[in-house]
Amino acid sequence: MFTRILAVSSVCLFTTSTLALAAATAEDADRIKASLQTYLGSEPGVVAVTPDGDDYVITLDAMPYLIKLKASGFEVSLDQTVLRARPLGNGQWSVSQSGPYSLSWKAEGISSMDAKVAALDWNGTFDENLFAFLESTMAIKGMTVSQVIDDPQNKIKTSAASSIESWTASSKSQASATGTVDSEGTSEFSGITTVNKSEMPPEMMAAGMPNFSYTATAAGGQYLSAIKGFKSRQVMELLAWFVAHPTKEEIVRDQAALKQKIAAALPLWDNLNTNGKFQNVAVSTSVGNFTVASGGSGVTLSGATKSGSFGETFGISGLTIPGGLAPPWTEGLIPSDFNIDFTFDGFDLEAPAKLFLAQVDFAKDPPLPPNAGLLFLPAFAPSNTIHVSLKDGAITAPAYQIAYDGNMTINLSGLPTGKANIRMTGLEDVLAKVQAAAATDPTAQQAMGGLVAFKGFGKAQADGSLLWAIEVTPDAKVLVNGLDVSAMTGMAPPPQQ
Repeated sequence: MFTRILAVSSVCLFTTSTLALAAATAEDADRIKASLQTYLGSEPGVVAVTPDGDDYVITLDAMPYLIKLKASGFEVSLDQTVLRARPLGNGQWSVSQSGPYSLSWKAEGISSMDAKVAALDWNGTFDENLFAFLESTMAIKGMTVSQVIDDPQNKIKTSAASSIESWTASSKSQASATGTVDSEGTSEFSGITTVNKSEMPPEMMAAGMPNFSYTATAAGGQYLSAIKGFKSRQVMELLAWFVAHPTKEEIVRDQAALKQKIAAALPLWDNLNTNGKFQNVAVSTSVGNFTVASGGSGVTLSGATKSGSFGETFGISGLTIPGGLAPPWTEGLIPSDFNIDFTFDGFDLEAPAKLFLAQVDFAKDPPLPPNAGLLFLPAFAPSNTIHVSLKDGAITAPAYQIAYDGNMTINLSGLPTGKANIRMTGLEDVLAKVQAAAATDPTAQQAMGGLVAFKGFGKAQADGSLLWAIEVTPDAKVLVNGLDVSAMTGMAPPPQQ
């Protein structure tokens, strides 16, 4: 969160002047202030720039804007962002910030939040021509966040407190061949703790719903991000346009120019990728302790391009659960590792964006025609389908291993079609364990019936595994290793009249 605050504050720095390598002057300080106000507004007290030797001290204060929210029952308080900037020549600037930082807000009767950083050390090199930091580094010590949520509907009060002992980050950017920005960044965390408590109202406790609390810790984590083809200059120009048109009347009057600015900023970026990992997680609850040795998640997202795509991965390894939470016969059957990796693609994000700009009229209420929604779906999915792929799927327990992959086409006006493969080793061990428990445990008896049927559809492979090759055909048939099981799945086509 604080990284974003710093980046947004700092990336707005300089756009109109490249100052000489000389002692800072009051005249140039005024020029920098005017440039900043292009993006942050001219509200008195928000931007201040003063010369200090060879540096310019830039103070950014959002409180003159935020104090206006107090009348609506919402209060916000945050420290000023104080930056030191020094011109390096060629449109580049050295920018730094240090010291503690705090942020808090309160919505009366709903929620409150308080965040603090004990020590912050951040610096980078900003390039006016690129509208980005060529490089930056950050180190944070002692970050804490406390939050209270009072749900006015169900009257549940939730309190959460989190802390991070250390957080370091670095980033690099460069111009792409098309003049946009390619950036990548890394972050590392250590000493993460979260304490959460939910307090139920008396009537819910009387109905058998007790208070719930947990404490979670993680030894550390890493986060990687990369963005290709980011249109930083056009995005900043769009921000400047809104600052110059603060009222609805001004936006309506000049909406043709707004549409041009939005069109120029599209597709915003070409590709965005994020990937996070964590190690040694422990969660303590009233029912016992859960642990995870390691895990991670990632997201890929295209910009507003014709080749739209969205993908996500998530996985953990070394999961343990409290003893007694599951029946004794499930020992060795509960997964300790699993992974999912899916991608949606085959849709168009460029055409709907252009259609929106062509249809919208901010002078009207609503701004889009009543039938506009009927046009967006064909623009989004011109072939009336979306493709879904699964890869590297895995579920692992001490007694077995399952791997899966697949490809499916979602028909927006009909049934899906596609193929998937499930491979398993260790099914015989699972059957033996469940069969032994089935003599005395009804839940094991129910599981046994499903497992026997599951095995019956499997096809033995040379490596000793079983394969279930699943296909959903255009005529609504479901085949498992070539055997039609449509009637069992409820997808059998209706009988011919």
